[in-house]
Amino acid sequence: MPIAPLFVLLLFVLSANAQEQKRVAILNTEDDGEPHLEFTDLNYINARLREIAVKIMPEDKYSVMSVQSIIDKMGSKENARKVCKEATCMAEIGRKISAAYVGQARLGRFGGYLTISMELYNSGSGVLIGSFTGKAKDVLGLEAIINENAPLMYSKIPDVSVGSKTAPTVPSVADGTGVLPYANNRDGNSFTDSRDNKTYKMVKIGNQTWMAENLNYNASGSKCYDNSESNCQKYGRLYDWKTAKTACPKGWHLPTKDEYGKLDNFVGGANTTGKFLKATSGWSNNGNGNDKFGFSALPGGSGDSGGGFSSVGYYGFWWSASEYYSSSAYRRDVRYGVEFVHYSNYDEDNLYSVRCLQD
Repeated sequence: MPIAPLFVLLLFVLSANAQEQKRVAILNTEDDGEPHLEFTDLNYINARLREIAVKIMPEDKYSVMSVQSIIDKMGSKENARKVCKEATCMAEIGRKISAAYVGQARLGRFGGYLTISMELYNSGSGVLIGSFTGKAKDVLGLEAIINENAPLMYSKIPDVSVGSKTAPTVPSVADGTGVLPYANNRDGNSFTDSRDNKTYKMVKIGNQTWMAENLNYNASGSKCYDNSESNCQKYGRLYDWKTAKTACPKGWHLPTKDEYGKLDNFVGGANTTGKFLKATSGWSNNGNGNDKFGFSALPGGSGDSGGGFSSVGYYGFWWSASEYYSSSAYRRDVRYGVEFVHYSNYDEDNLYSVRCLQD
């Protein structure tokens, strides 16, 4: 067969395979309970439902839509938050966003319990193809119900199986206690830096695994605040940008501005990041957070190239790996009196904290 026709045939086959991929949409979780759950809890439940769908659905046949893609197709966040309590409404939204299957969970309260009711519809026919219900005393219990039942519900979709691709069991971070199981540590929530045998707590937030405390590796040029070792023990060391880029232990790295942004989005957005990621103590003037996700951010202050230090107890500054210009890079800061997180570019010779992200 001539080369040109063979190439055309190959393009046709690839195109046909791409067209076979169908969209699956998991709409925002709705809360009918009183009092309402916090946004971060709703967001976590929705993310877990999507995560399981991604894990068990064959990639060549199905694409699980991102929250942003649903918003884009609906036209606005307000439209995407539309409450659906009827099959016709669910199917209508599914067709509007070109999803072959659409699902949504609704939460409530009954007799001191949180309840969940999840339904999955064929958008074209409007037929209910899978569902589950349950009740639990807290969000952690709801997640356990989801972990057990969501894979079975999704398996009602053609070509989806709960065999070898069942969703892994991941401890919850909804109550700030979630950690990943690591083989090199018995209690599963810390690891040891082989360079100096220091042990660090760690936590999984969304799909990212973070150190749950600042780096305290004595790299050349790094300093303790006020040159006091006790501050290193509490806040970690302060690093200039070039040192920060290579200071994390093997298997970890200095996060980019975008990777920090992913963290912000998961915990509810940059305007509430400070509240949910700051430690429950250690911040001056009642500036503590609720440490909902176990990130335990502390106000380690900063240093400058002239040997000065400032802002400990009031500000936490962390380098990102993203350079702004030839001599400045983006830092991230959280402050004692506000809930939002702030990004700005500063001279690379300044000294800030480092929080490492697993590769």
